Amino acid sequence: MTDTAQNLLSASSARPQGLPEKFWDAEKQTVRLEELIAAYNELALRDDNLVEGNLRGLPESYEQYDIKIPSPYLERDDEVLKRLYEKKFTNEQAQLVYDLANERVIPYLEEMTVNFEASRQLERLVAHFGSQEKFNEISRQISAWAKTSLTPEVYDALASTYEGVLALYKMMSSDEPALLHDTSRPEELSEENLRKMMEDPRYWRDHDKSYVAKITRGFQKLYPSQN
Repeated sequence: MTDTAQNLLSASSARPQGLPEKFWDAEKQTVRLEELIAAYNELALRDDNLVEGNLRGLPESYEQYDIKIPSPYLERDDEVLKRLYEKKFTNEQAQLVYDLANERVIPYLEEMTVNFEASRQLERLVAHFGSQEKFNEISRQISAWAKTSLTPEVYDALASTYEGVLALYKMMSSDEPALLHDTSRPEELSEENLRKMMEDPRYWRDHDKSYVAKITRGFQKLYPSQN
């Protein structure tokens, strides 16, 4: 027998490349066809069941997708649903698309909105005070003043808006007489009472000029050395 013939014989008795070992009978040097066919049929049945299961979850038309909108920023979009239907998305899979949008996209958009609004408020303040440098200095002064005059909660609430910052600036720089017109007894004038007054919506929400001035005068009377 030639070397070539011997090599061909050896190759023919080896396990075919890519054939799992469990389908090869090493003793008989043959493929275990029954096991291979059984495995193939099992895999085909599994695929058929998967396809059938998906089709069972597929509505008759894209209009029949029952989608629960998870956010007021989202709405039902028939064009999107039509494309999902073309790709055989089940109702559960289509719902997942909306849920993921709410989980991943909406927070990003909300952050962008907050940053945009903060930037807009800052631009208004810079324009009001004349320049970025002037506003930076006034902002530093307000912050230092607020540490000794306001609770952190009140300061944070006012400092987050254009109107609130202007109210803080007016309180800080007010030159009105240092007295409270409606305080009849000296013991009623205290820092605690003034801080409680600042929690009134007339102060932090409505920016009532007379009410803000009243609180400012109270602080001026309590701390005349800071006037």
